[in-house]
Amino acid sequence: MLVLEKIYENYKADGNRVAYESQGCSLTYKELWEQSDRLALLILERFAGASGKALGESTSEGEEETHKPIVVFGHKKPEMLVSFLACAKAGHPYCPVDTSMPESRIKDILQAVGTHIVLATEPLDAPEFQVVYVDAALEKGAMQAGKSVQAHAVPTRGTVSHEQWLRPEDVFYIIFTSGSTGKPKGVKITCENLSRFTDWSEGFFEKGARVMNQAPFSFDLSVMDTYTSMTRGCSLYGLPKEMQKECGETLEFIQNKEIQYMVSTPSFVNMLLADQNFNEKAFPNLRQFLFCGEKLTEETVKRIYQRFPNVRVINTYGPTESTVAVTSVEITKEMADSGDDIPIGVVKPGSQIVIEDEEIIICGDTVSPGYFKDEEKTRNAFFEKDGTRYYKTGDKGYFKGDMLYYIGRKDNQIKLHGYRIELGDIEANLMGINGITEAVVLPKVKDGAIRSLTAFVVRSADESDLTFQEAKAIKSKLSEKLPAYMIPKKIRAISEMPRNINGKADRKKLEQLL
Repeated sequence: MLVLEKIYENYKADGNRVAYESQGCSLTYKELWEQSDRLALLILERFAGASGKALGESTSEGEEETHKPIVVFGHKKPEMLVSFLACAKAGHPYCPVDTSMPESRIKDILQAVGTHIVLATEPLDAPEFQVVYVDAALEKGAMQAGKSVQAHAVPTRGTVSHEQWLRPEDVFYIIFTSGSTGKPKGVKITCENLSRFTDWSEGFFEKGARVMNQAPFSFDLSVMDTYTSMTRGCSLYGLPKEMQKECGETLEFIQNKEIQYMVSTPSFVNMLLADQNFNEKAFPNLRQFLFCGEKLTEETVKRIYQRFPNVRVINTYGPTESTVAVTSVEITKEMADSGDDIPIGVVKPGSQIVIEDEEIIICGDTVSPGYFKDEEKTRNAFFEKDGTRYYKTGDKGYFKGDMLYYIGRKDNQIKLHGYRIELGDIEANLMGINGITEAVVLPKVKDGAIRSLTAFVVRSADESDLTFQEAKAIKSKLSEKLPAYMIPKKIRAISEMPRNINGKADRKKLEQLL
């Protein structure tokens, strides 16, 4: 059964249950389904109107309007989920873009996607695109593009024929991740990929449970909590980014919403554990910590069990290109106390992992068809053998029996706070700053986990170290191009870049300076 079909079954079975709540607004399954139907009908009208153009988009003769991706811009408002389902019902993939991204990054993604219609739940300055404000459209019954209200009304009722829905082989969503060239790259995930993932991930939650969404929708960790919750008939509670900056506000949110299942990164939970009040007595509803997107250390597991002796700790692993995760394992107290590495799990049904020259290679029913409009990157990372699609992760690992262990990367890609970062992305943007001729970015590792980033730069006109104000100015320039989680904590100037025998920057020598 496909994801939309599963959500439809929950709508029919328990339509009055809260499907999603955030920022003081909530949607029941009934409201989510019916509002997404209304929006889908309007999308269909706009893409398949007499002109065959989307909101005034000029299209070349014979160009298909079906299956074009639609950017959905915003943060955690319920209208984001309405938009996701509306796109799928209308036969279009969606591309989530979070408000935390800098303006230039947002425009890079808008240009890369190319479709002129953008569904927005927050203000967006993109005059060259037709920005449709979803809340206004649903509330006022009219399509709003920019500041003007369009002539065509949003239907007050009606359903979308299942024949219009995305088919199993169609792309369901595109998530853009950090790219080594300084530009983000879009990972395509099909309906079949997502549905086979939720077939497996539904086992993580009890039906009707209260689940917390921590990650923004533009980060694929959110796919785990969002679609697993909606296909399982759970209630999902979105934690806004403003609250995540204050540990006290986050703890109050978890307490007030009576959260039972947390899906997050180890670094996020470590932040919460810094508060001694985060314990089983104060949070008796918490049943399970589900981790993905970042290395889980034995120290984190030990601290969790000290505070919450009766919870379950589940560790998972998988890149965006294989639909969030493909392995899982319950981490016990005994595992944390053994002194061995924390495993990343047993491979899920429908997937297979092979190890070649230490590299983890994934094949199976959740492997992406490739990168959006980038055949070269797709050829470099994906291949087919005997009709099965494989993805070369660049991660290094090994098996003990059927249990997989992670030991690092083959390249300069890292995970920080769960976000996948190509260090080359930061380096390319650093060298785009006037006066910087070379740049190398390195991760600072403590207790087996990456804690921060340090950038080493060579400047054309000055060999002295950076002043506080100069480093601050470089960070400010970077923030115009990159999201906050990619900005190095430290910027250090060096007079000359050390070289290895191949003439490349010697990262091992620079590591000695950290």
